[in-house]
Amino acid sequence: MEEIGEIRESSTSSFVFRTEKEVRKHDYVRVDDILAQIWEIKHHSGGTFAYATIIGSTDRRYMPRSPFKVGTKVYRAEPEFAKKVLGIGNEGIYIGVIKDSTVRVHLSPDVLIQKHLCVLAKSGSGKSYTVGVIVEEFIKRELPVVIIDPHGEYTSLRRPNLDKQEMATMKRFGIKPKGYTKQVYEFSPVCSRNREAIPLYLDETNLSFQDLLNLLPNATPLQKGILYEAFKKAREKKIYMLKDIVEGIKEAKSNAKWHLLPQIEQIISMQLFSTSYTPLKEMVKKGRCSIINLRGVPPYIQEILVALLLNKIFEERKNGSIPPVLVVIEEAHRYAPERGQGKSFAGEIIRTIASEGRKFGVGLAIVSQRAARVDKNVLSQCNTHIILKTTNPNDLKAIVASVEGLDAKAAEEIQMLPVGVAIIAGLPLAAPIFVEIRPRETMHGGRLGRI
Repeated sequence: MEEIGEIRESSTSSFVFRTEKEVRKHDYVRVDDILAQIWEIKHHSGGTFAYATIIGSTDRRYMPRSPFKVGTKVYRAEPEFAKKVLGIGNEGIYIGVIKDSTVRVHLSPDVLIQKHLCVLAKSGSGKSYTVGVIVEEFIKRELPVVIIDPHGEYTSLRRPNLDKQEMATMKRFGIKPKGYTKQVYEFSPVCSRNREAIPLYLDETNLSFQDLLNLLPNATPLQKGILYEAFKKAREKKIYMLKDIVEGIKEAKSNAKWHLLPQIEQIISMQLFSTSYTPLKEMVKKGRCSIINLRGVPPYIQEILVALLLNKIFEERKNGSIPPVLVVIEEAHRYAPERGQGKSFAGEIIRTIASEGRKFGVGLAIVSQRAARVDKNVLSQCNTHIILKTTNPNDLKAIVASVEGLDAKAAEEIQMLPVGVAIIAGLPLAAPIFVEIRPRETMHGGRLGRI
């Protein structure tokens, strides 16, 4: 082990050591079997002093019960020792390397599905790029992924990354350009804007009463009564459609039906439903990444489609008729807004999956540039957090409040993160770590629209 200094001041959670060796902020050091990380370096007339925060040890992850003695030797932490204490595995989702090192960072796909994930950053800081890296790793393992894609940027997963600048850095990360044409399928309700997409239709045959309520979340108690009577009458048929529900509503005596009919007829006019619907088993399938391309779809229709699709995925997964799946929700603040930030038809099912999905193998990846606008109940259920550069004070406050292990000092670091560097916190890590996100094998869709 390389000795780099000796302790001059110590507490049970941190220590200060004097050093004459080259050390950098965020470097890992060790004292006996304890791992610590340098968070500040100061030059005084008496020399160079590094301020380190204790993380844990090889056999325990709690703070020492007594401070180190002054004069205790400090050593540079070996990569394997740091990995063991931090809880970084040797296999899984390869997301990048610990900043300023060659130590690879792997995340467990099981943890990501069972415990949920959030990727938070301001626009242009690399959040969609990072999600693309994670999706590539899921595709390699033939794990199903469904991406709610409002802008159609993830279709680029089909094409290899031939960006000259990134190709130059790929060798350091052990990455080569690759496209996933055969594994990536694109679905869209508006194929005129997305010509390579498979038409996406939902099944309107024998909708349950709960399905109808999901379509009309703002229905009054009186309207729900009319809807239920229409549903009961339609159910007398062996096979019934939405038009049968409409006929039942028309026969109601209450004048409340005149407010209900336009809502149902508007939903029918959206052409989201068809008897020639898209089977869910075609979207959630081993070895397949399904992109729900919503580019060109009005926000109101997006919300209804996302709500119905997620409800269907959750129910089918509970029945065991589809495999475990990771659902990526881009622009999550649109579909699961915080109270006071608007409403969304999809908010309720996203909250349900966040709290119950882990029991049934439905994982969420919440992606947003506005952490403060995402439902806090959803963010709090995410056990793995990938935080890239964020500067908005409200978003920083929301991130620190929802991510265990982050404090005001970390909030300052988040504001200064370079593009492509993330703080990763949560399971199974003992402490937040700074990670250089590896280059994507596939083309980044965020660059497609550049001039």
